[in-house]
Amino acid sequence: MYKKTEDIIIVGAGLTGLAFCSLLKDTKIKLSLLDTLPKKIYKSFENERHIVLSNSSKSILESIGLWKEINKYCSKVKNIHISKKNIFGSSVVKSADENLESLGYQVPVKILMNILYSNIENENNINIIHGAQVMSVDKGKEINVNYKLESIEKNLASRSLVFSSGSKDKILNNIFSEIIQKDYKQNAIVCELLSNKYNSDTAYERFTNNGVLGVIPRKENIWTLIYSTNEKESEIIENLENNELKKYFQNLMGKKCGKISEINNVKIYPLKMRYYKNFTNKNICLLGDAAHTLHPIAAQSFNLSLRDCAYLTKMIKKNEKEEINNFSRIFDCYHKERIGELERLVKFTDFLASFIHGGGFLKNSLISASLLFMDINKSLRINIIRYLLGINFSQALISNLKKQ
Repeated sequence: MYKKTEDIIIVGAGLTGLAFCSLLKDTKIKLSLLDTLPKKIYKSFENERHIVLSNSSKSILESIGLWKEINKYCSKVKNIHISKKNIFGSSVVKSADENLESLGYQVPVKILMNILYSNIENENNINIIHGAQVMSVDKGKEINVNYKLESIEKNLASRSLVFSSGSKDKILNNIFSEIIQKDYKQNAIVCELLSNKYNSDTAYERFTNNGVLGVIPRKENIWTLIYSTNEKESEIIENLENNELKKYFQNLMGKKCGKISEINNVKIYPLKMRYYKNFTNKNICLLGDAAHTLHPIAAQSFNLSLRDCAYLTKMIKKNEKEEINNFSRIFDCYHKERIGELERLVKFTDFLASFIHGGGFLKNSLISASLLFMDINKSLRINIIRYLLGINFSQALISNLKKQ
């Protein structure tokens, strides 16, 4: 027999799962968070990866009182300089165009994980089960989740289930259909770059014939470099010695971020687009990477996931006040509310990833003209800012958060 104890079981304690719990921690909703990682990992979490938070994410984190702490570790991106190598024309997108403090905030993933985890660690309504490996899910009005903990099979029952991690593909494929996938035949080269240029607040995005290069300032003279390029070029880069690698990226960037002195922590990831057209199924819901994986060109993946969390928790809280516990209805309303933004953002990132890559006279001429037009057209720059910040997708959400 299963013992029914929870309102929601969440599978996956990454950034999305932790954020979802944080948004529900001051409610009467009973949550169980199944985490594959041991508890000690959050005290010694080592991950050199950084993430850029948009202003919509800032508003959400402010609404739950976490932004002040997170902001201590952020570096601000006030401007984005956009150009293409070896063609005439460039543009600078400025936070001042929208009277914003910053276009984005870069923060270490390990810091964000630690703050989100500490925020829910000792909450009475949140039961965190570390080292839990989900084995199977039994669907029904009551959801039964079977998992393994230290080689012992256990189970939990709940009125609803949320997957916030995409690592359970076999389980998800038995529950959800209509998955949309696209292999870009590209890889992301991600590394830490040191230069002689200090405390910049301008990020650089440069289109090349082989890909898109982004360089985002951290603290002092350190930058995050992300280069999405075709598989052939990424293989060449992977085999370069460190000095050759410095010369390679210096040639692509010129002196925009100064003279490169070091390149560290090089990682290579395949780039694919993957999302479920129907990310809810009765009383089961997908969030974050479980629901969608996008090309990183617009830096929207986690920012989109955080907006998803904010919308879903808003609906759950509203129904809690009205004493309505029908999660199938809540999740159905959530899907109708969010599918539009997801599909628009998929089209936006897919277009950029597909069109910008590659060269040719006609494509270069179009990009050159676009950059020149954007540079002289403030309303166009503002519209681009709104896409980068998620405002074009979620203006109502941001307005509501600011009123709170």
